[in-house]
Amino acid sequence: MPQNGGPSTARGTGGQEPLPFLLPGSQVGRYRIERRLGIGAMSEVYLATDDSLGRRAAIKVLSSKLVNNPTITERFLREARALARLSHPNLIPVFEDGQIGTPPRPYYAMELLEGGDTQKLLEERGPLPSPVVAAVGAQAATGLGEAARAGIIHRDVKPANLGISRHGVLKVADFGLAKSYAADKSLTARGMVVGTADYIAPEQARGEGLDERADVYSLGCTLFHLLTGHPPYRAPQGPSVKEYLEVMRMHLTAPVPDVRAEMPATDPDLAEAIAAMMVKDRSARPTFDEIARRLARIAARLDGELPRVTRQLFMVPSGSGAGSSSLKEVPLSKVRAWTRIAALAVIVAAAIALALVLGR
Repeated sequence: MPQNGGPSTARGTGGQEPLPFLLPGSQVGRYRIERRLGIGAMSEVYLATDDSLGRRAAIKVLSSKLVNNPTITERFLREARALARLSHPNLIPVFEDGQIGTPPRPYYAMELLEGGDTQKLLEERGPLPSPVVAAVGAQAATGLGEAARAGIIHRDVKPANLGISRHGVLKVADFGLAKSYAADKSLTARGMVVGTADYIAPEQARGEGLDERADVYSLGCTLFHLLTGHPPYRAPQGPSVKEYLEVMRMHLTAPVPDVRAEMPATDPDLAEAIAAMMVKDRSARPTFDEIARRLARIAARLDGELPRVTRQLFMVPSGSGAGSSSLKEVPLSKVRAWTRIAALAVIVAAAIALALVLGR
């Protein structure tokens, strides 16, 4: 065990989840660790407190499995740098970054989103009404537009990456796949498919060069999901890789679905705005500024706003290293399973894209 509550060196075995790298009470920069909130394929996230300011934060640390991978390490650092460069009410801010442990593992401290995210909101309340979705879309488009002006493409816009502050302000989060227009092209080579299949733009599925219009498409898919309770394209049940590839094919070739066919009560102007965002031809999609203005007008007309915190997400007593949280840690077995699925899908995605191109 570490001295003075520092990083733990113990690891799980036999497919069990690893022990937390940072133990309760350990110090990371100016932050005191309270508990681990979750683990993912690339990182672990911890609840922490800056005792000097009395402010809680989320600490994101690169996974131990990836610390010796220079490409992944660079992508992690790029996320921190991307967020640190941006200052906007609808983008999650980074307070501090650095390295900890041996070998050094990069980390950064960011705003703790105590309102959860729109995926959790959807799971709790079911399909969201037009006023709320219009407000979500307007704020997300504003934040993503600011990122685009700084030359940053998110590339993984989805409900889980649209966080909500305790004051009911939307924050675009998780820029782990973000790419600067001037970034080192070796990190994500042309022809590599990166992103979540349910929200992926056609040009992204083909492995083409991307700009902010890919994020416009993904945001349209996200708003469709929030209105209906499911992504716009759903494949018949089957092997996971087959479903993944079928959904990508539908993004490439299937007609844009009309949300009103499933949810007739959807505001017509909102439905039209979402359909415009999801057109296959990226040159015909609206800009983020156009989307933000249009959706803000709809939200104002419908008196739409995001909900504030309706429940306590982080039940950790002040000054204590123990507690409970409504956020569950992601089982490592699920992380590994989806990582394998994504890897297999990437291998064959290029072949599908090539077949579609040759078949034109």
